[in-house]
Amino acid sequence: MVEISTSILNVEKESATKIIYGLEVAHTDYFHIDVMDGKFVPKDTKEQMREYTNIVKQISNIPIDVHLMVEDVKEFIDEYSGYNPNIITFHIEATKSKEEAMELIEYIKKCGIKVRNFSKTKY
Repeated sequence: MVEISTSILNVEKESATKIIYGLEVAHTDYFHIDVMDGKFVPKDTKEQMREYTNIVKQISNIPIDVHLMVEDVKEFIDEYSGYNPNIITFHIEATKSKEEAMELIEYIKKCGIKVRNFSKTKY
């Protein structure tokens, strides 16, 4: 079965509610939340994604797929686990060791959240 995770990164703020609702009606399987801290990657979307995640949680029951492109992965896991996402993805390059990566994976799982998209590691 194919599932669609729709990114709402480039949605204009003025039309966010309308577009999020329209995506729900169109039967997207997940809302993809691209969280960037302006450090790990140049763009900073922290405030925008908090706002959009709040909108999604208020008007939709579609699951949330959080993609963390941040240096302090644990901080953002703690923040976004409060939104009860189905999936959290983080970049292995944001960790300092294999042990830290494994600890974060276990931490996410203990929160009842799936972990996805691990590619080859640098370790």
